Amino acid sequence: MATWTKQLVQEHAQVAAAIELYTVPFYTTVMTSIKDENSDAYKIIRGVLIEEMMHLQLAANLCVVLDTTPNLGVPDYEKDVPSLLPGTVLNADMGPLNADTLKVMLAIEKPEQTLGASDPTADPNIEPKYPYSSIGEMYDALLAGIMQVGENQFSWSTERQQTFWGEQGYPQIIRNYLEAKEAVAAIKAQGEGGHTAEDMQPPFLPEQFKVDLKYQMINKPPASIAWSYQDILYKEYSHFSRFLRIQDAPLPEVYQGTAAPDHPTNIRLRQIFNGTRQILDDLNDYWTSPVPPVWMKFLGSMRELSMRTRECWKAGVIPYWGKAA
Repeated sequence: MATWTKQLVQEHAQVAAAIELYTVPFYTTVMTSIKDENSDAYKIIRGVLIEEMMHLQLAANLCVVLDTTPNLGVPDYEKDVPSLLPGTVLNADMGPLNADTLKVMLAIEKPEQTLGASDPTADPNIEPKYPYSSIGEMYDALLAGIMQVGENQFSWSTERQQTFWGEQGYPQIIRNYLEAKEAVAAIKAQGEGGHTAEDMQPPFLPEQFKVDLKYQMINKPPASIAWSYQDILYKEYSHFSRFLRIQDAPLPEVYQGTAAPDHPTNIRLRQIFNGTRQILDDLNDYWTSPVPPVWMKFLGSMRELSMRTRECWKAGVIPYWGKAA
């Protein structure tokens, strides 16, 4: 019988951060395949991507308070995600927006079926029972693990935690277990494993998955940053709901491509993501370095990342985010 240890809790937090990162290349690839950047589908996926970056920030802050670091690496979509059932999510083939990629997107954000208890973490003696069937179930287990090991076994340090957005209805800087619980609640409410009602059965409707006002993301920068952020389309609904909206409407025209990892456009994409101008290094440095990168530089890099991914599609090749051969 498995039991919770401090190390196991830390590993769960690191997996949570990794999963939030895993969604970014996949969603960016799908979004930039859409030719019309003013289409609802493009705007919906862009809004989800923004919230995924918030989730990554929160999961990385959780790593810090639990006395570890995110240790983010290049996502490998050909392998199963640690701690999740094989094939549960993210075993994704990179491609344009179509029925297949949309199916994976919906699987990533699928609601977690309520099992009766209003609070899955109410029993602090819950055992670690992984692999999990959803991202939300894994987050529930992480919270339960903290309680089982003991809140006083973690430093809850605020040093090197990051806040990339203005004030929200939920904490971004995490100081204690209750704030960790609220941060997880925000992640789940916005899209990753929120609970469905016990009597709710498919086919699901977008209107069934609303997000409480306090968990709706306010896409504004901290007061210290002079940057224009775009509002999030349908932020009052979960990611799952927003992807249902895409599914229920005619799909927009998209670029098509063939696999060509060594095409010049893919080389440029890798240079900015995990090569000589590595975004991944910057991300890790935010939570480990005494002098983290300037956030404005990172924002510019993220925008360039979208441009480079779209450049691949326009050249007729599928964006390749992996390590160079």
